[in-house]
Amino acid sequence: MDSSIFSRKLKRKKGGAEGRGVKEGSDPISRLPDCIIFSRELKRRRADRGGAPGCSTSEGPDLISDLPDCILGVIVSLLGTDEGARTAILSRRWRNIWRSAPLNLDDRLQHFYTDSQRAQVISEILDAHPGPASRAAFRSLHTPSSVSRYDDWLPLPVFDGLQELILHLPLTVEHPEMPASALRFASLRVLDIDNCTFPVSDCAPSFPCLTYLSLRQVGITEKLLQGIISNSPGIDAMKLDTNFGHRRLCLSMPSLRYLAVLVRCFDKREEVELEDLVVEDASSLERLLLHQVNYGPSVRITGATKLQMLGYLGTGFPIIQLGDSIFKGMVPVSMVEQFSTVTILALEMTEPKLKVVIDYLRCFPCLEKLSIKFNVNIWTSLETDLHWDPFAPNKCLDHSLKTIVLQSYDGLKKHVEFAKFFIKRAKVLRLMKFCCSRACTTRWIQNQHMRLNMERRASRHAQFSFASESDLPLKFWLDEAFSRDDPFIETL
Repeated sequence: MDSSIFSRKLKRKKGGAEGRGVKEGSDPISRLPDCIIFSRELKRRRADRGGAPGCSTSEGPDLISDLPDCILGVIVSLLGTDEGARTAILSRRWRNIWRSAPLNLDDRLQHFYTDSQRAQVISEILDAHPGPASRAAFRSLHTPSSVSRYDDWLPLPVFDGLQELILHLPLTVEHPEMPASALRFASLRVLDIDNCTFPVSDCAPSFPCLTYLSLRQVGITEKLLQGIISNSPGIDAMKLDTNFGHRRLCLSMPSLRYLAVLVRCFDKREEVELEDLVVEDASSLERLLLHQVNYGPSVRITGATKLQMLGYLGTGFPIIQLGDSIFKGMVPVSMVEQFSTVTILALEMTEPKLKVVIDYLRCFPCLEKLSIKFNVNIWTSLETDLHWDPFAPNKCLDHSLKTIVLQSYDGLKKHVEFAKFFIKRAKVLRLMKFCCSRACTTRWIQNQHMRLNMERRASRHAQFSFASESDLPLKFWLDEAFSRDDPFIETL
């Protein structure tokens, strides 16, 4: 079997289950004995030596098939549903491995399949595989009548020990009620729910093993959501995306490492929506990721002494409070403390506001990467009365800031003057990216080099790159924000 299959799949698994990272060394393959090596290079070396006795000089011994069934089962479970089933054709040795391996069920079939065909395939897989199932991802059924099929599948014994559940209900139905059986799995490590309403209950389900929670377009009461989180003390990554049914959440989450809060609606809806999020004792928090269009909740975080990544901070969030420091409408209004652990910061503003950015640099003196997005969809103005001096010493500009990204750069006079400040002041700058809303012709780029006066840059090692936003991949930056080293830059 080609080792490249395993390497690709393991990279995908380490990238996270829908954004959740996997700790290094946690996969069973990495714990195999050193004598078992899967590489084309090894085959080539054996071929050069003439091969091992009794073995083909072109292929070498089949070391994988010599592994015990339990290890082969783990390998197959790392593959997708269709690829795992196809391993049965490799040899007689592999014929029954898929049926005895933990089932990784993912219903992503080709678009030309109808809902009834998809449901039939899923039912046939569940009939053919006695279980157990470790992962179930249901997200391709589109019609209202398909929702009832989950009531048939989820209570099956094959799912009794389920560890990962991804349940995205049809968008053609506005927030249908989630099947109650979807909340019966105490063994869950990953819970990803999209477009539904939680069933009314006085008792919150318990997920003692849960590490990743994602709720998007979900209706749930404050009592039930707080109960689920309280009963899941091991959550280290959580995404709350445009949910409703609760106005305020006050949580104590000492194990939480990654938190994303999103609002992807232009106007407030009639449903009760989150207005105030409080996370107390966030002593493990490393990433606070925020996204909004024109409005969002106030976010208050205490105890975030390990915070490394923050953004996008935008005008739609009324208040962002970190410890005793307050950012109101994005403007720093009370800077009681500095956050020396933060190395990556992203800001979102209508137009260049140098005063605001300089104040942020003072708040985060050890910043290494700064991403700034000029978003024309945000209408709230940015004003600040804080004292500022553009020529005053700045620890961040003098010693740490190495990467700057400007998005929706048009080459307007105010854009040029804004960028020139950093070119002249950032003494250790290594890279400055300009993501432009227009076509970047060679002549236009040369003109920008001249207008920006890059020859007088403070850092002799600085490099500058221009790219048109139309040439960048159309991928929402928060889809993989928990697994990427820097989602603000790597998605460009």
